[in-house]
Amino acid sequence: AYNAPKLLNAAMVVVFCARTDLDDSHLSAVLAQEVADGRHADAQAAARQDHTRRGYVSLHREVLQDLPEWTARQAYLALGGLLFAAAAMQIGATPIEGFDTALLDNELDLAQQQLRRTVLCALGERGEEDFNAALPKSRLQEGLVLKML
Repeated sequence: AYNAPKLLNAAMVVVFCARTDLDDSHLSAVLAQEVADGRHADAQAAARQDHTRRGYVSLHREVLQDLPEWTARQAYLALGGLLFAAAAMQIGATPIEGFDTALLDNELDLAQQQLRRTVLCALGERGEEDFNAALPKSRLQEGLVLKML
């Protein structure tokens, strides 16, 4: 309910999803699409990319055992790109995590597609009633941020 107006009044809402698994068939499909798109200089480069990608998947699935978290972080990288692009185009953008995940999963049939929702982003013009738009931004001092890193 808290984020409902942001979603209902948005010109567009992007649902960022992460795959529930990166199985062999998916990895093979990604490589095949890259080859079809000419992403690799030759078959050896494609093979190296496939080997590297499978190595990362194996690392996160078997060693770190954080594959769902890792795939979610990949979705957040895409969100970051969208937020920068929206700002450059002077489009209002609000990332949203507070939403009914079960409802969204069901409505979009995400499980059937081997996906899970990660984050939403509402895009459009800022609303007149957006109390945050008129407030000054508040940031930590640069030195404090560097010390925390």
